[in-house]
Amino acid sequence: MNKDILLRFKDSEKFFICPICKKSFILYKNSLICTNKHCFDISKYGYVNFVSHTRQQKNYDKQSFENRKIILESGFYSHILNKVIEILKHMDTVKTILDVGCGEGFYSRQISELTDKNMIGFDISKDSIQLAAKSDQNHSVKWFVGDLTKLPLQDHSIDGILDIFSPANYEEFHRILTDNGYLIKIIPGNDHLKELREKAKEYLKNKEYSNQRIITYMKQYFSVICQKKVTASFKISSKEREIFIHMTPLLFHVDKEKIDWTDVDCLTIEAEILIGRVMTS
Repeated sequence: MNKDILLRFKDSEKFFICPICKKSFILYKNSLICTNKHCFDISKYGYVNFVSHTRQQKNYDKQSFENRKIILESGFYSHILNKVIEILKHMDTVKTILDVGCGEGFYSRQISELTDKNMIGFDISKDSIQLAAKSDQNHSVKWFVGDLTKLPLQDHSIDGILDIFSPANYEEFHRILTDNGYLIKIIPGNDHLKELREKAKEYLKNKEYSNQRIITYMKQYFSVICQKKVTASFKISSKEREIFIHMTPLLFHVDKEKIDWTDVDCLTIEAEILIGRVMTS
């Protein structure tokens, strides 16, 4: 196995715990082994699968993650990435960051390359993590397949959590964050993909989108110390439009063949960035 891949996991005892018995790990040859001898192999691609049985999520197959990789690397979400990097460069106390639901790993790879942060990325999808690890030419990120409800991470071992367009588990976030840790949660802005929403509005359950419910729920668990909106509009090709139509959860329950999309040649990508601190009593 590539020695650089193994080096990703050399300090695993600082972060990971066995999902079976909660004991810490050591790196032994090509595996992570806990004190009770539970063993999890490091894939030749550079990730660890901590989930014994993963169920393929509808609409999130290997092709969907490859399509997302195309869109992300084409720059459509670069304004979001750049703002996150700007924020992180001012967070001197944040050394290790967990990327929640990292998908194909675009944000983790970029942040690892452009900052001094130690990145750990996970997703429930083995296909997405395999793609993320294969794309990590610098072997700089610790990738793992994991369950958001039962993270294989030690209490108070993570300085920052990055949650980009992904579900949250605030109890687990509290458990793994240090006392001075931060949560950076990024959610769709109210105008996100408004062009697609307008075309599909008669087929959508909610004609207008509002992210206020998500913000309100987060504030029950974290003190939101900063909130920023980032938005940009892009010209798109017919191929890019097709990828967006099939990758956005907005249209998962819409019969896309019933809609004429041909006049959609521009898309708005908008996000709200919420920076939270653990609430103290």
